[in-house]
Order: sequence, then C-alpha cells, then structure tokens
Amino acid sequence: MVMVRHTLSPSLLTPLFDDVTTTTTADKLKHLSLEFNSLTEPIDRVKRLLHYAAMLPPLDDSDRVPENRVVGCSTQVWVVSEMDEEGRMRFRADSDSEISKGFCWCLVWMLDGAEPKDVLMVEKEDLTDMNVGLNVKAHSRVNTWQNVLFAMQKATKDLVLDMHASSTACY
Repeated sequence: MVMVRHTLSPSLLTPLFDDVTTTTTADKLKHLSLEFNSLTEPIDRVKRLLHYAAMLPPLDDSDRVPENRVVGCSTQVWVVSEMDEEGRMRFRADSDSEISKGFCWCLVWMLDGAEPKDVLMVEKEDLTDMNVGLNVKAHSRVNTWQNVLFAMQKATKDLVLDMHASSTACY
C-alpha cells in the first residue's frame, strides 16, 4: 500500500465554496458557518467533516507528544502551534478520529496564517453556531471544537508573551 503525503498548507486549501476567496479569519469563520448551516441533514455534515479530514496533512510522529496533546477531547488530538517571522500564527493538527480530523482541518484552515489577535477573537459560540453538533454525541463533538480552539488560543497567548518577554529582555 502506498501512502500519499499531502504537502499543501491548509491555508492554501479552500472549503467546498468554489466562488469564495477569503483572506480574514472572520471571513473564513463566516463561510464555514454558512457552509455547515446550509447542510440540513446531520449525515451531510458528517460527510463534509470526513471530506475535510481527508485533506488534513498528517503530523509527523515527532509532533505526537504529550505537550501537543489537546486535553479534554474524547479522542486523541494534537495541535502544533508556532509563530512565524512575520508574527503570524502557524498551526498543524491531527487526530486519531476522522471526524475530529475534519474539525481540525476547519480550525487550521481558518486560523493558520492569522495574526494573534484574530486567533484570540474567535469565541466558542462561533463554533457552536456552525451547527455541527450532529445529534448523537453532540456534546462530545462540540467539546472537540472548543478544546482544539482553546488549545490554539492558549498557545497563541503563550507565544505572544514569549515574544514580548524576549523583545523587552534585549533592552
């Protein structure tokens, strides 16, 4: 069996909205919300998440370490967070659950390359409004959205504080 490794950055991938070119986190959030709310059947939302799961590049085994593990998820989820030289956030994520991978792809697509303030402006209600609770186990799935978002936001805050501390230490 040959494994094909995806090398495209999630920020280059777009959701199924073919006519949408979004650049801001708020625009991406709005389009994901419209997309998932347009799917009236729960099975269609699951299929969409599975589609996105297939687009998520896998993490290297070296990134599947306890410090990258998202706490509070019923499945194993890892998020790698970095700040690039331009001060923008870079995220990679993976999960052992296909549906959680779909959630991760959505969040990485929405937040990768964003400025820290844009990552921090997303609220848990924004994700709940996307209507992907999917009836059965809805609470668990909403928690996955929220826990991955919170992990990304905590890492963003920590990296901003580290950057600020290192810039003030130079004086």
